[in-house]
Amino acid sequence: MSAGIDFAKDLVFKDLEFSSNTEVLKFLSSKLQEKGYVKEGYQKAILDREEEYPTGLPSADIKIAIPHADHNLVNKATLAIGVLRKPVEFKSMEDPDKSLDVSVIIMLALSEPHGHIEMLQRVVKLIQNPEVLREIVEAPSTDEVINKLEPYLIA
Repeated sequence: MSAGIDFAKDLVFKDLEFSSNTEVLKFLSSKLQEKGYVKEGYQKAILDREEEYPTGLPSADIKIAIPHADHNLVNKATLAIGVLRKPVEFKSMEDPDKSLDVSVIIMLALSEPHGHIEMLQRVVKLIQNPEVLREIVEAPSTDEVINKLEPYLIA
């Protein structure tokens, strides 16, 4: 996987403040587009998909969302990661009627049709480690966030 993913350190953002999941999704997807990782329709696809198929993942403590869109809209595979100062509400992937307060958003821009499954498995390993999630949210710097995430996302 690491060969296919460009882990762009300038796409990791911490201390973000947004009042809704739409705002954070627009922010991350626009950063992906600015840097040429995704095509024009990516942001709309992300927002539409979130409406229909929510991406919030339930976990014991810190909640994560993994928004993504069709691989055809991706020029080059990467991740955009946002760590929020205050959680925003995402609907649960398991139960769309349930809301989750999400603190970490890992936006997947994957160019392989089946890449999401492998990345999802990596994210699940991360969710199963609440201690690391807390360290990510409390990290003093973006570099520290990257150091905590890399072993999970870029194995």
